[in-house]
Amino acid sequence: MMNDQARNLRARVRGERFNRKAAQTIAVISGKGGVGKSNIALNLSIMLSQHRKKVLLFDLDIGMGNIDILVGNQARYTIADYFLNDIPFEQIIQNGPEGLKYIAGGSGLEGAISFDNDRVNQLLDHIHTFFYDYDYFIFDMGAGISEDLVLFLSSVQDIIVVVTPEPTSIMDAYSAMKILTINDAHANFHLLGNRMKNEKESNAVLMRLQKAVYQFLQKDSNLIGFLPEDSIISTAVKRQIPFVLLNPKSYAAKQINIITQVFLSTNLNESKIKNNTSFIEKLKIVLFRK
Repeated sequence: MMNDQARNLRARVRGERFNRKAAQTIAVISGKGGVGKSNIALNLSIMLSQHRKKVLLFDLDIGMGNIDILVGNQARYTIADYFLNDIPFEQIIQNGPEGLKYIAGGSGLEGAISFDNDRVNQLLDHIHTFFYDYDYFIFDMGAGISEDLVLFLSSVQDIIVVVTPEPTSIMDAYSAMKILTINDAHANFHLLGNRMKNEKESNAVLMRLQKAVYQFLQKDSNLIGFLPEDSIISTAVKRQIPFVLLNPKSYAAKQINIITQVFLSTNLNESKIKNNTSFIEKLKIVLFRK
């Protein structure tokens, strides 16, 4: 039965590949934890959904995921249930606000799973298939940059690097970009400031980082905007309501909309779309810690 399902899924992917465009893949990363990365990934995803885009947000901070907490909804199933309880992949995709779909990170995943090749291939077929059902596939990554994540991120089309004004955040972001650039010279970086006093501070911080990346790594990066140190954001987290929904007219919501427009206006060339088979192979490394 499992082999039949896998064959059917692969056949569907082969058929749809010629008729539909695969989702744009975006990863949200940071050099260190505690910079608001998950909050940005969530609100960006909701804003894209509000623009009538089909979005799947995948919480890859496995074992420490918090997307479901931020939306005030305890996920019925997580990625852990897929492995541990044999829950079908379609059922671990949860309904979020504004039509958003998401997969919760779960907890206690590492070291608790046994699986065979059929199970692995079935998961990869599911994920690969869903690339043709969405406009955007957004990954909320864990903090820091491990060897596994470096391999994974080399297959993602766009990487948002979240930076705060703290010197440690700036240095850690530079270090992460250095590691990723060494592994993949074509990595597409977008710098996003968070918890900034104003646009002037954000430009100063991001341009300093941008200059260092260009000077020492010979690598271009894009400045796509910032989020302010806004009380509405902390209030939204406490109330477990995404800030773009809690107060759509807030400064923070307006800023995330500006950032959203960057991706809505991006017209991907065929040459820029990376091979999805490569992407799946690297996702396998991340999920299973081979």
